[in-house]
Amino acid sequence: MDISKFEANSAIMRIFCISIFLLLSHLTQAQHNVILKSGEKLHGVVMLIRNDTLHMAVDRKIKKIELRYVSSIFFDEYVPYDGRLLLNDEVKTIKSGKYIIEYQMKERKMVKAPIVSVGTEDKGKVVVEVTVNRSGLVMKAVPGITGSTTSNEYLLTKAKFAAQGARFEKSTLAPVEQKGTIIFTY
Repeated sequence: MDISKFEANSAIMRIFCISIFLLLSHLTQAQHNVILKSGEKLHGVVMLIRNDTLHMAVDRKIKKIELRYVSSIFFDEYVPYDGRLLLNDEVKTIKSGKYIIEYQMKERKMVKAPIVSVGTEDKGKVVVEVTVNRSGLVMKAVPGITGSTTSNEYLLTKAKFAAQGARFEKSTLAPVEQKGTIIFTY
């Protein structure tokens, strides 16, 4: 009988050890993201935090980072798209009368081009930052952002009101407010 108890305890210990091994092997594959205040993003496994220093395995090498340089730590967290325009977003075009309008809006197409009218001979490019809701309506338009080649108030005003008339595809999956640009070349 003592041998049976020993074999039973041994089997339980083996199951326990296998369970621990499987749990630990799953945990070692967990990915963490650390965002530094400089904007740099590190991918790896957070090992420990001791004496205000983060110890993180990046490419299987321990990297020590003082906590004062850390902005955020994400543990297997999904960070959704927040609606900001990304620098690598595709520049698309649409025709409006005799004008070709360029625009950038992540994963959304312009379905109604802005109406462009100009009552002057002035020339220049006006970049308008637009904020679009899920219905595709332009809720806000700010003309003259980076990339504009003119500060002509007439062209800036015309571009702002033209941009407000644009419409984008509806998207229930888009952020509540999504940012993009519309570029007018006069």
